[in-house]
Formats: sequence, structure tokens, C-alpha cells
Amino acid sequence: MNTNFYESELREALKEFFNSGGLRVIGESSAVFKKLAGVYPAGGSKIDWTRVPGSVGRVEEQDDLQAEKFAEFFDEMAAKFALSGDVIYVGDSATDFALGGSIATIRKILPELLSVPQHHYIVGPGCSWCICLTMEGDMDFGLAR
Repeated sequence: MNTNFYESELREALKEFFNSGGLRVIGESSAVFKKLAGVYPAGGSKIDWTRVPGSVGRVEEQDDLQAEKFAEFFDEMAAKFALSGDVIYVGDSATDFALGGSIATIRKILPELLSVPQHHYIVGPGCSWCICLTMEGDMDFGLAR
């Protein structure tokens, strides 16, 4: 797997997490998106959240507030649905790798991950849940059907 500019930048910014073993590259994002497509209804190339029963959505149109508001949304969903364990992070265009780590580690590094211009997905064990932030500021969370 070739490393692109954004992956190199993230590897450098998150070096301590990689070195400690708290964060690891677990494969390519395409494999994760393939699994998501088997569990969640699709609308084009994204999850169609309107067809995910009980999904929760928010929108933050102000670009400079999206990362902060997504972190708050992430914390709210984690508390409300008792999310825990190891999770997977993938982006849909600028990075090709899938990152694995604990939900606490992924939460800690959200600012770095969200600095990459792409749609962001954090996926629970076995695709049991998914939370995402689009470049347009859409934030969605849902449990697998």
C-alpha cells in the first residue's frame, strides 16, 4: 500500500500513538466501505441515513466549527449508546488506509483526523454502529440494521 501526502502527514502527527501501539493501520479503507455497504443502506457512495432506523443527525454549516461540533456529537453518541471497545477510522478520498484503535484513542486524535479534507467514518465492532462527518458538515450516527 502506497502512502499518500495526507497519510504521511497523519503518520507524523500521530507518531506517538503508532509507536505505542495504540493506533495501527489495519488495512485499506475500501475493505471497510465494502463491509459498511453490506450493513447500511446506500445512497450513491454514502450511507443513506434517512433509511437507517433510529439514526441521529445534525448539521454544522460553519466550516470552522465542524470539528468541534463533531467532537461534541461523538461524545454525546458515545455516552447515549454506551459505545466502547476497538473501532475503525476511515476517510473516503484523501486517505486510503483504515486505522484501528480504542474509541478513547480515536476520540483523542479526532482533531488530527478531521483536518484531512474528506468524509470521515468511525465504525464500531462488526459494523454494529457508524458515525460520520461529511465535508458539508453533516453529522450522522446509526446502529446496524
